[in-house]
Amino acid sequence: MGFGILSLKFFLIFSLVALSLGVRSAQAFDFSYIPGPGGGTQQLQSQLGGMSIGYLKVGSEVVGNLAWHPEFKLGYFGLGLDVNMPMGEQRPFGYENVVLRYVEYDDGQIGLRYGILYNVTWGHGLLLDNYSTANFGPLLANNTQQAFQGYVDFDQYVVRSIVTRTGVYALRLEERVNPSLTLGQTVITDIDGVTPVGATTIQKVTGIGVDVTVPLPLNFVGFAEVARLVDHGDGFGTGVKWSADLSVFKSSFLVAYRLMNRGFAPGYFGVDYEINPVNLASAEATNDKNGYLAQYGLSFLDLASFSIGYEKYNETEATLSGKVFAKLSEQVSVTGYYEQPNFVDFRSLNLQDGAVVGGVVYYKVNPYTTLVTHYKKAYNPTTGLVEESQYYEVKLSF
Repeated sequence: MGFGILSLKFFLIFSLVALSLGVRSAQAFDFSYIPGPGGGTQQLQSQLGGMSIGYLKVGSEVVGNLAWHPEFKLGYFGLGLDVNMPMGEQRPFGYENVVLRYVEYDDGQIGLRYGILYNVTWGHGLLLDNYSTANFGPLLANNTQQAFQGYVDFDQYVVRSIVTRTGVYALRLEERVNPSLTLGQTVITDIDGVTPVGATTIQKVTGIGVDVTVPLPLNFVGFAEVARLVDHGDGFGTGVKWSADLSVFKSSFLVAYRLMNRGFAPGYFGVDYEINPVNLASAEATNDKNGYLAQYGLSFLDLASFSIGYEKYNETEATLSGKVFAKLSEQVSVTGYYEQPNFVDFRSLNLQDGAVVGGVVYYKVNPYTTLVTHYKKAYNPTTGLVEESQYYEVKLSF
């Protein structure tokens, strides 16, 4: 009964948002005058360059590729495309000629975006944590990754929504009760479901959650949240986070303690949800559990940055993830990332257990030409094999 009432509440809110979007969007699509930051007319901004030529290798499949990555901005509107032209007949899985990376409208009060989702977290990650649709297929973006994401800011209330092509529907209501208290309510469901590695049945799950955020002195923020995976289990988390911008350095960290009963998986709708989801049948075989989450990030100007996350609960293996960026010279910069969902120690880094490793190396030949090497190695649950993806390109900017 409680879940039914909550669903009705979100449905009513969603209807109100849809009506508001229809009215306000009808007013916004006036191209005769689009105000800029200073009150004047905003001109069309575009980046028509961004061409590249190279080849993509996924497993034993290789394809030459000529690509164009245009960007267009007009006032509050934006559009990003990938146009791929294969050289040869081979096309690896997920290769598409035209990819809509995003089309959006955002005026600060209303935001509507259709395209690829990256690292979406609602609340403090107990239910929806770093969710991304960009993991489908190889290194090149494709249209299967597209989703709708929107928000409306009513000052005291903010409503957010997500709808993906894979059947994930999510809705969130945030209420700014006062400057010292923010409440959040989230509901998310997957109507198509996912099939975990090793499972034979589709797993369709609905999650609901409530969170509270309170600002503290010295840039600290305290929070608490509770979530339920309907018909599976419940979880609770509380902690603090902190961030500081010292001009030259930026730093942040988060520490949280969590309590969960059997059947609940923290961050169930996470970064690997679409490609390596948690098997709740396995989670339900464990006892009640508790543990902690720790994250830390540091950056120095635009020269270097790194972040690391560690998550550990009793009777389960830990999860480790990390990202790094370094500008080695005016010509060379590198990025790298690693995810290990079953971390025991540094001798257990095993791709067959779902780990993902990748990176990009950039070499700037001149102001108009950059050589780029992409690399990704991950377990493919469809084939049951660890596959390497490589993409070499020459980027031309005009």
